[in-house]
Amino acid sequence: MWQMYAVTAELLVVTFFTISNIFVPVKRLSDVKVVIIGAGPSGIAAASRLMEYGVENIVILEAENRIGGRINTVQLGDGVVELGAQWVHGEEGNVVFAMASQNGLLMDSTISDEYGNASFIDSSGRIIDTDISKQFYNILEEIGETGSDDLQNFTGSLGEYYTDEYFKRLQERSIAKSDLAESFLDWYHKALNSYNAAESWFDASGRGDTEYEECEGKQNWAWKSGYSTVLKLLMKKIPDPSKELPLINKTKLNTEVIKIKWKKLSEENEDKVIVESSDGSSYTADHVIVTVSLGVLKERAADMFEPALPPQKLNSVTGLSIGTVDKIFLKFAYKWWPDDINEFRFLWINENATCEGEIQQKNCWFQDMFEFHAVDNQPLVLCGWVSGSSARYMEKLSDEEVMHDTVQLLNMFVGKALNVTVPQPELILRSNWSSNPHFRGSYSLRTMMTEEMGASAAELAEPVVNDGGETVLLFAGEATHSTHYSTVHGAIESGWREAKRIRRLYEHRKPL
Repeated sequence: MWQMYAVTAELLVVTFFTISNIFVPVKRLSDVKVVIIGAGPSGIAAASRLMEYGVENIVILEAENRIGGRINTVQLGDGVVELGAQWVHGEEGNVVFAMASQNGLLMDSTISDEYGNASFIDSSGRIIDTDISKQFYNILEEIGETGSDDLQNFTGSLGEYYTDEYFKRLQERSIAKSDLAESFLDWYHKALNSYNAAESWFDASGRGDTEYEECEGKQNWAWKSGYSTVLKLLMKKIPDPSKELPLINKTKLNTEVIKIKWKKLSEENEDKVIVESSDGSSYTADHVIVTVSLGVLKERAADMFEPALPPQKLNSVTGLSIGTVDKIFLKFAYKWWPDDINEFRFLWINENATCEGEIQQKNCWFQDMFEFHAVDNQPLVLCGWVSGSSARYMEKLSDEEVMHDTVQLLNMFVGKALNVTVPQPELILRSNWSSNPHFRGSYSLRTMMTEEMGASAAELAEPVVNDGGETVLLFAGEATHSTHYSTVHGAIESGWREAKRIRRLYEHRKPL
């Protein structure tokens, strides 16, 4: 890997055109220097597309010791698991599905888009009759499927809408309001929080939820060899390794950006941007594509950019939200659960759900784990999900504490239901998206604050122009996508978008 210190793009080839008899140099696209901050899917997508356009003078600065960002495929036992992005969601209009399916890289997931081979179990260890559980589950799914038109003009939270609709539809079907009915609503609340990364569905915007556009088709496509395969697709290593783009050679790992100086560095160099990193190196560029997570922008935008970003940009950083969704993988020595069940869903009956406030959180964080499910290609592994404040609390615990609490949870529900003692796992592996300073969250969403501040992804994606009228800062990443936010395909589309924006800047500067 080549090293750089105080790197400056050199103008090797210059063309000229005449304006009022004055010769003005015009840089070719091949001479443009671009620094990309972040080697996640949006950064890799932007870099690969720029190279296809003929831009070779690229540096990718990555704070982690790996590429991939919130794609993080890791080894567990004899196989791999996904600490980050897990499934390819949808087919039509999904650029990830388009690339992966034509190369035969996807397979059916063991986890169904719908009810699947799931068992709902209450906190006394009772398996709920399938007909009863499907009745409640289908009502909640129906609300999501039919509510888009209503939510377009709804001014309240997503939680308000679901709660009102749920009890209204129970009444219409002459289903009594009961502890069991309320426990299904509570379960769906936790499940939906994991889908949209909300702290609570009473924080999530009802109208904002409709901005997300689901790609039609099967929502849970699994990877045969891990989600990191998509990075090889972007870099053209698949299907033909001989055509791989040399992006790895242009990537500096363990290089955290601490300062981006984007306005008038000097009279001679006023249209350049200087990027300073934690190892003391600096990079001078014509354009910088910022692909860091919204969580990092929220924490560091005030001191990362010099001068400060424009007010509208800062408004989008403040107004858009990012939440925490974590996974806990447990690998067992043998499969102790039946083959015909691949999801265990936990219903807390009201009298058992007594955890409130920080004082109780030590003993109650796992009550926000709404399910454990089987893992594709890992027959001895179960995966549990937790979000919000409980996920952030979990990240502070030791592996031993998390293993103890999750085994206790499994015994309370599944052990009682199946009349087995859940064995001690051989291995535990979990994500820590909130406590990692290079992410500070899992994926973005629209909250009630987003509505109040009038913030938008389009505003976040808007490039920043310096005093000379030059587009110097560009922004990519899933949070900058107006309709496919929170997804890998949205992140990739945003990277391609900014690469195309740079190309257009120079297409419009052709000699007269």
